[in-house]
Amino acid sequence: SSHLERCVGSSRRPPTPPAAMPSIQALVADELEDYGNGEELLDYVSEGEGEPFDSLEKPIVKDESFPNAVVICNVPIIGQNKFTKLMAVMSKLVDKFGDAEKEMPFNEEGTTTEGFLIVNYKSFKDNNTIDDVCDQLSGMSLDKSHVLKVVKMDTFDSIANRRDEFEAVRTLSAFSRADFRDWLSDKKCREQILLRYQTETEIYWHDMMAAQPVLCYGGEREKAAKKVWCDWRVHWSPEGSYIATFHQQGIALWAGPEFEKKVRLPHPDVKEIQFSPNEEYLLMWNGALPQQNDDNAVKIYRVLTGECVRRCRTPQVTPLGDDFPHFLWSPDAKYLAECNDSHITVRDTDAWDIIPNESGKRTAMKLEALKTFQWSPKDNVIAAWTLERENKPARLTLIEIPSRKELFVRSRMQCEAEMIWQSEGDFLCLNVTQLSKTKKRIATNLDIIRIRERNTPVDVVEIKDIVKGFFWETRGDRFAVITADEQGHKPRLHIFKCGKEKTEQIVLFDLPSNSFNSVIWAPEGQYFIVASVAAATGVSSSGDLLFACLVGDARLEILHKDEHYMLTDVSWDPSSRYVITSVTQPMQNDMGGYKYSMEAGYAIWTFQGRKLHQQQKEKLWAVAWRPHPPSLLPKQKQKQVRDNIKQYTKRYDALDDQAKESARAAFRREREDKTNAFLAILERLNEVKAERMEETGWTEARDEFLEGQNWAQEKEISEQQLGVTEELISG
Repeated sequence: SSHLERCVGSSRRPPTPPAAMPSIQALVADELEDYGNGEELLDYVSEGEGEPFDSLEKPIVKDESFPNAVVICNVPIIGQNKFTKLMAVMSKLVDKFGDAEKEMPFNEEGTTTEGFLIVNYKSFKDNNTIDDVCDQLSGMSLDKSHVLKVVKMDTFDSIANRRDEFEAVRTLSAFSRADFRDWLSDKKCREQILLRYQTETEIYWHDMMAAQPVLCYGGEREKAAKKVWCDWRVHWSPEGSYIATFHQQGIALWAGPEFEKKVRLPHPDVKEIQFSPNEEYLLMWNGALPQQNDDNAVKIYRVLTGECVRRCRTPQVTPLGDDFPHFLWSPDAKYLAECNDSHITVRDTDAWDIIPNESGKRTAMKLEALKTFQWSPKDNVIAAWTLERENKPARLTLIEIPSRKELFVRSRMQCEAEMIWQSEGDFLCLNVTQLSKTKKRIATNLDIIRIRERNTPVDVVEIKDIVKGFFWETRGDRFAVITADEQGHKPRLHIFKCGKEKTEQIVLFDLPSNSFNSVIWAPEGQYFIVASVAAATGVSSSGDLLFACLVGDARLEILHKDEHYMLTDVSWDPSSRYVITSVTQPMQNDMGGYKYSMEAGYAIWTFQGRKLHQQQKEKLWAVAWRPHPPSLLPKQKQKQVRDNIKQYTKRYDALDDQAKESARAAFRREREDKTNAFLAILERLNEVKAERMEETGWTEARDEFLEGQNWAQEKEISEQQLGVTEELISG
């Protein structure tokens, strides 16, 4: 940097004055002492009043900025014989942004270059700016040893004058997260529910003792200030720390016991959002199509500081096939991946650079005829499915990130396939449908891949009927499959268990209706709901519900059968104790949601199928439980708690009994108060009635009338023997 400072900095900064040089005040004082009492100075004083200060000409300020100049560092150091060739290479990189002057200085001896290039742009092409030059050229690799670093000329002084010891300076403000999880310490162990209906956004406590949800916050603070809490949609963050509200200008995040606004993330007309799994980043998309070439279509913000860390255009392909998302986060949020038809691009979230390959080049991973890819739920492993092409079979490939090492490959011919990960990443199911040459379905195989075991063994389960759905047990080694025959009749529920040696069927159950199409497992496994849920295509559902559980390893128990007509959503609370079934309307399609408007509402059930609360809500857009963060207890401690659950529940059962008794006592008091109030009203009415009857003479007239009827009052006692009991009393 000393050479660079000599070439660039010396011409821009005045020489440093010597340390012993006296100050201006000292020089003036010395000069005044030479004049004694100051009479000699009168010869130099003007006799007039002088010019007004405002009329004086302003001093000329020299512009020392270089707004269109950059310094490109880490350029190869070469001799004069290679100067022309290297300058041609660098000119090709630099000139694509605009017309520029370039200078690559030599050392004092004139033998080799100094290893940097000074570029000053006279004009730019295609609306490029000096920021685009820095962003696109920084990190570009010429070879293994030379990765370019581009800095603006105006920042050179601050870089060259940095202290030897680094001192971090905080330039971004952040908010405290100390109280973000206070709701988890609720003494009643209650869950929270988010409701979005009409123009209201409300958060409720699910309170069993109150027999209905209790309002926690409904935007009262914003209503009092005549503000709108939410313009459109609303979402919980993955761990429940934030609630995100959609606005025309962007996204607002709220948190804390009072749901206060913590940060605003600007992105006009945002349509979709996607939190990173650890809630550190928020990705936003404004709905722009790839062909619109909107450079700000996708923005990624760091949540804690509100800093925009990356922006880009809408990718051409969505990995999961829907309109959104275009990017997929790794489970630890250290990587972000996107794809096209032949490549997967993975970036690290520290510098947002593409991860390098074995040779150190930052390039995308090439996978011809790529159909889809998914991250493992727990590990930095990508599962990619490529289609059959030019006599090359379709392939499933497991790739470790960031090493790019292929962990597993499985090839199949003439088939369609779907990948389904188990929640803990222990298993991966490849649902393979064999096709004939005419694309007719022949058979279905479930390839169960054991990720954690040595050599990655695969169990193949053959299903003769048509598979309507595949569903892993949460945190378990079992999975459910709903099948039907070729005509769509004879619906069946199959449950399989991945044993130590093989995968085998443990339950076969004939479903009572063809409408069942989903199995929703509880977050803790074992309990599940078989439901008829409205399809994404808009087909209505009958809303049939089967509450069931697995007793032991192989016995199915049906707990309850019910229905929720026109059902669209089923969700378990994070503790696996309660279930919400709901009929919601899509916000973006009013016409498509009209058929659900008459049935819009939600119901809360216990895990056994007992209905606790049901309410109709006009224009119900969304209803959702508040997610829980991952448990801080290790798996061994969690298992210990489950094994000794009865010991832990005694204290909570006692608290529940006290709460129930308090609720009963409160109910009795309320009933007695209402009864006494009613009796007091009756007593006052009787007193008023007696007074009016005396005033009008009604009492005397009634007595005279009764005497004239010759009624006589007689008493008669009737005795009847119901039984006789004899007892022998011994003395």
